Amino acid sequence: MGSILRPCSPALAAALAAGAPLWRADLFSFTLADGVTVLNWSSWDGPLTCAGVANASQRPWIERSNWNVANTLEVPSLACRLVALGDGFAGGAQIKLQIHNGLFDGASFLLSRAFMTAPGDADALGAIALFGGKVGGVDIIGTTATLTIKGKVNDLEQNVPRNLYQIGCNHAFCDAGCTLSRASFTAAFTAGAAPTPVFIPWSGSPPGNATSYQNGTLTMTGGPASGQRRMIATADSTGLTLAYPLYQTPAPGDAFTAFQGCDKTLNSGSGQSCTDRANTLNYRGYPFVPPPNTAY
Repeated sequence: MGSILRPCSPALAAALAAGAPLWRADLFSFTLADGVTVLNWSSWDGPLTCAGVANASQRPWIERSNWNVANTLEVPSLACRLVALGDGFAGGAQIKLQIHNGLFDGASFLLSRAFMTAPGDADALGAIALFGGKVGGVDIIGTTATLTIKGKVNDLEQNVPRNLYQIGCNHAFCDAGCTLSRASFTAAFTAGAAPTPVFIPWSGSPPGNATSYQNGTLTMTGGPASGQRRMIATADSTGLTLAYPLYQTPAPGDAFTAFQGCDKTLNSGSGQSCTDRANTLNYRGYPFVPPPNTAY
């Protein structure tokens, strides 16, 4: 396999050709799913500006693994470790909490290497792009988060056609295809007596159909667990059981919001189907497709 040429600035090309001694640092750029917010960090031991872009270094501390390159459609991957997530962070809540709530879901990633003729002066020579992709899995252990970055060829692994013939609806509840309003299915509550990290009781009479919140989402808006979001595993007249525990134990009276769930069926009679919510026009499932064992 031939060599891979990567573009660089004329100044950097000249410095490399001259064999000048150079300092280097890795630059990590994350573009979040909104397409606007960009987080720039570096491996340098202080703030580093490259091509006019400021790259923070102290919070969080970041390091990476090597990555593999193959001349096939094998998906390359790279692991980034963010350390000291309990420290302050300019994004509002602690970054550990934001990552747990989906900060990097759908984020794009670019790894570059900056070169310097003098320590800390990355503007003069610029950087070379090394690896690009999207954030895949995220593992959080203690104050460390490991992000698995998958190369851009991972996009070729999507099913074709993307909309499969399946019983369940292809839309996410209240997304653009569903057309229902998320606000109409979200309500504010306060925790009742003796809440735990995995069970949040109603503070008074439960809503008319408490089971409609099963498979929905709970977001704490008050108390020590404020900002944390969890999937609701079950919901009944006593309260909400979470799929994963909160980091802190809420107190009675702490505020939270609950977003109802959807069972993605046409008419199950559960109170969560498209028929129950008068939205059959936008149902994107195929409940009458014969199962594989009877199809010819």
